[in-house]
This record gives sequence, structure tokens and C-alpha cells, in this order.
Amino acid sequence: MRKSVKIRLVCLVVAAFMLSGAVAVAAILGSPYETIKKSLLDAMTYQNATMESRSEIYVNGALVQDSRTYIIMGDNGALSYDFDENGERDGFRFTAGDLTISPAWVAAHEADKWYYAQISPYNTYYSAMGVVNSMIISPEDRNSAQMRFLELLVDLLVGDLKNNITMTSENGIRYIRGTLTANQVPELVKAGIDVLIEQSGSYYGGVREESYSNGSYTYKQTYIDRGIKNVRVWNQPIVPMNDEEKEAWDNGTFYFSDKYAYGVVYTEDSVYPYIATGPQETIEEYSYPATRDDYGYNDDPLSMPLKSLEIDYIKGEAEVDSDGNLLYLKVSGSATITNIFGETSVVEVILTAWLSDIGTSVPVCPIPGAEQLFTEEYFTKHFGYGYGTLGVYFKLDGNGRVDEASITQEFPGRHVTDYDYWTYGDKPSVMTPEMALKYADSVDNTVVTN
Repeated sequence: MRKSVKIRLVCLVVAAFMLSGAVAVAAILGSPYETIKKSLLDAMTYQNATMESRSEIYVNGALVQDSRTYIIMGDNGALSYDFDENGERDGFRFTAGDLTISPAWVAAHEADKWYYAQISPYNTYYSAMGVVNSMIISPEDRNSAQMRFLELLVDLLVGDLKNNITMTSENGIRYIRGTLTANQVPELVKAGIDVLIEQSGSYYGGVREESYSNGSYTYKQTYIDRGIKNVRVWNQPIVPMNDEEKEAWDNGTFYFSDKYAYGVVYTEDSVYPYIATGPQETIEEYSYPATRDDYGYNDDPLSMPLKSLEIDYIKGEAEVDSDGNLLYLKVSGSATITNIFGETSVVEVILTAWLSDIGTSVPVCPIPGAEQLFTEEYFTKHFGYGYGTLGVYFKLDGNGRVDEASITQEFPGRHVTDYDYWTYGDKPSVMTPEMALKYADSVDNTVVTN
């Protein structure tokens, strides 16, 4: 399923409003207003909770993007799962303190999967979702001046809309619903959408073409700014590395002395960078009005910069328990989008989240015993260091536990040459042998075994 850059940009524009709309709708979906607003903001700070979410985007009735997340947050880490395009679980990321474990890229035809474990102080600060111990914001930030200011903005945005709600209650669960129609969209929100639309159409591109011939490196950079296509061509003299420089580059002793004052240049097809012998210079620059073809993805109506975005409606549903915990939230909305060429599309966005085990969630490593094995002491004993950016690869034994005899720091695919596909998790994805060797060069370390 194609996911173009422009679709993501449109999604960003729509999601920006949807996010504010989600807060607004969730806010108006309550009685009283403050209780519902508090439940939504509190949910952003959950430290022990399990969350499953799904975001769907439809363009003119056709599904163009379907993303899912599943994460279990605990006191000292998290477990998240990846999903394939069919919505099936495919791979995971487990974080516990300084330790991170995940599947590794391996040859698809190999019978045994490889996994990767790393221990680093950086992992203490970053979990599977990017923030450790909280869904979106920390409990400390919940009561900050910034959050109080945000609440005031939400109050201003919602206004009298908080009266447009329906609510029922059953077994201590409040079921709340609300709808925001096109003519109820506040003028402040409309003005904000106009600003986002203007910004979304102000830049497009970054296309780069490069070539190397007879000691001259040339690259052309193309971008579109407010309907004008701008092209700039750069040139820089470069020479290949000699054998001594390549050896120094490989063993990490390459030194940028005055001889290399202009640095090195990477090209798309080079194994080693080139040495720049002079500064880069602009040799050509020109501009002209962009055409529809200049934007690419001509079969994608959302690949063009936007001219307007009009909200058709936003609907919200929520479930809140007797303790004020948000258990379920669904926000859906529709917008009519017109690009700069006058082509109109209807975009529907559906965001759904389920929260459970609030206060009791405990992430468990999918590989039994791995968390207990890969400790700082283990890394220090076998590899001479406890912390660092280097990790280890390993297979599983017949019981689904770590096969300690397989543990190595060498990228497992380095010596594989007879494959066409590589895989992460359980599903294959294209990676040619050449791509795999480049990947191996970027991650491989000296072979270390225990």
C-alpha cells in the first residue's frame, strides 16, 4: 500500500485539527466538562497501562493508510509490537531499564531467526514509544504551567460546544458522545487550518540527482516553493581514497588533517567516501512555474499542495470509568480538500484507542530469560564493557530461550550471498545482497564470541 510523503503531510494537517478536535470533542463529551477534560489529560500520563490504537485514513472512500500500535507500559520499561499491512503482529521491541531486545534483519530463507540485544544508558530515557514510563507526558509535566496554559486554550476553543453532548451510564461506566458539525467549527480553528494549509503548500521536494565523472562530483537539488520550481546545480572536485586512507577509514584511525580541509563526500554508489579537494560551488541556478507533473505521484490526489481544507464533521465517543479513567476513545472526522490544481477529495480520518490494565500493566519480555541474561555484568564479563552502543545478535534454542552458543557481535547476514529477500520479524521485505552488505558495513563489529 503506497504511503506518499504528501499523504503524510495531509494527514498531519488533518491530524493537527483532529488532535485539537479530539481534545475538544472529548471535553464536550462530558458532564461535567472538567471531569472529562481531566480524564483525557490524565490518560496522557499513564505509567502502568496497556494501550492499543488504530488510525485509518480514507480518501474518496478508499483506505490509503491503516496504522496500529500496541504497547504495554511498566515501571521500568515497555513492550511494543509492530504490525504488517494486514494488521497482523510482526516483530516487537522490548525495553527494560538500559536493555533493549528486538528481532534482527536476517536472510528470509534461514530456518532460525536472529535477535538483537543492546545495553546502553540511552535506553533508560527512551522506551518503545519514545518516552519511558508515560504514554505522552510525564506526571510532573501534567501539573506544569504549560499544561495549565493548554487547558485554558482548550477552554477557549470549546466555548459553548461543551453543551452539545449525550451521555448514558451503566455499571459505573459513562458512555459519552458528541458531534461537531461544519457550521460549529470555531473561527479560531478555521484560521489555524488556513495557516497550516498555507505552510503545507509553501514547500515541496528536496529531490536530489548526483553524478561523478573525471574527478568532478555534481549534484542537482530541486524543490518547489509556493508553486515555483527551483533548481540549483552544485559541483565539487573530489578524488577516490587511496589504499592507506581506506585502511585508516576501516579501522577508525582516519584523521581529518589540513590535507582534508574540505572533508569527504559520500555518493550513492560508493563503498568508501571520496576526498574533497576543493569547495563546492554553484554552477547553475534557475526557476520556473511548477506543473502538475513536477509533483510526481500523479495517480495520488493528495500528492499536490493544498489550497483549502474544510471540516465536514467531527464525532467523538468515549468511555470513562467511575475512577475517572479513560478506557476508550474514538474520534472520527471528514474533511473536503482541494489542491492547488482545483482537484477535490474527501478525506476521512478515524482514530481509535483502547486502554486497559491501568496501574497494573507489567511488560514481559517475549523471550524468556533474555532480560535476566543480558545484564551489565554479562556484557562486562564477555565483551569487556558494560555499557555502549554495540550490541549482540543471537538465536533461540528449542525451548524458545537464548541460545548462548550463537551469541555474536558480527552482523549475521554478512557472509550470506544467495538470498534476494531479508526479513524483520516474521514477514519478508525486499533487501538485495548489495543493500545487505552496505547495512552490514554500517552495523558490523569485530566477531566476538563467548
